[in-house]
Amino acid sequence: MLLRKLFILFWFALPAAAADVALVDDELGQAVLFKNRGLCYAVLPNHVSADRNRIALSVPNPAEVGGAEIFWRDPENDVALAYVEGELAQRCQIEFTTMRRDLSDLLQTAEAGMVKSVHFGGAFFDRIGVNLVDVDENFVSIKTSDAGIDADVMQGLSGAMLSVRGTLTGIAIDASSTGEARFLRMDRIATMIGRNLSDDHPSTREIATPEAGLGFRVTGFESGDKAGVIALEPGSLSAPWVADWTGKSIAFEITLSNDALVPIKQIRMRSLLSKETTSPRRVAVEIDRGMPGNAYWTKLATPDMSPTGVFEAPTGGTVGRRLRLRIMDVWQPDRPVRIDGLRIE
Repeated sequence: MLLRKLFILFWFALPAAAADVALVDDELGQAVLFKNRGLCYAVLPNHVSADRNRIALSVPNPAEVGGAEIFWRDPENDVALAYVEGELAQRCQIEFTTMRRDLSDLLQTAEAGMVKSVHFGGAFFDRIGVNLVDVDENFVSIKTSDAGIDADVMQGLSGAMLSVRGTLTGIAIDASSTGEARFLRMDRIATMIGRNLSDDHPSTREIATPEAGLGFRVTGFESGDKAGVIALEPGSLSAPWVADWTGKSIAFEITLSNDALVPIKQIRMRSLLSKETTSPRRVAVEIDRGMPGNAYWTKLATPDMSPTGVFEAPTGGTVGRRLRLRIMDVWQPDRPVRIDGLRIE
């Protein structure tokens, strides 16, 4: 099921609840979120996003979407590791140290557990009671214990989280025609990924600079095709980003640097004219001039996007580490809104 309509409010004034599992892209699968030394990560089956390194993660309560970069893969064991950036990184809950415990005694004595996943575009968590039917040194096989749920419920939930007696014990790798699902044990996963949490880490790399303008990553956003929003990053756009316009504002969080303030001269956005879509009209811009962990957002005076779909906002010369672009209004409210390009200079 592809649910491309996701309408989110950013609650910057309220503390967001922690999250332990997230939806990957347009319901392609799930990922378990964890933190290590203050940084946020997502572990997921490699096959969920085998052909792309930039993914979108969605969590509910409150709903929030952010970007992550897969920087390590083990196709043989079907595991991938991603680095989570932006505001979403503040939602990570599980400490990596708790994932390293030996689960053998627990799994040998337990008979039941719970599977947790995220559904409907990141709208809510779902919990399903399961019975443990087989355990070995690498995997746990389960079958749903809820008679009211189809045994095939595990199909399409790759990466969903299994917990036993409140302990994280694995992520879903595959399901069988008999209604059973197989989970890779979390202590096995921790052993595989532990050595990759410091080598060639994305947080230590400079954001790649395109041929023109500044390099950036989309690290938070609302509404529309989540994968399409990430495609607004320099060198990635293969199709326009389009989202239904409901009258509510839509925001994007743009990260220019992980650890330094970057000179910003101008922000440019374009939207090609079409009979089926509309260009944004009023666009609000905020700049984070603070360092990591100490955000300092300030507003920038901006003009409207022209009826021809051109938005140019000079900054007057400033520096910042992140931007927040918010579409406040559109030219044709009865049409979906469209963006064909974003450039920051």
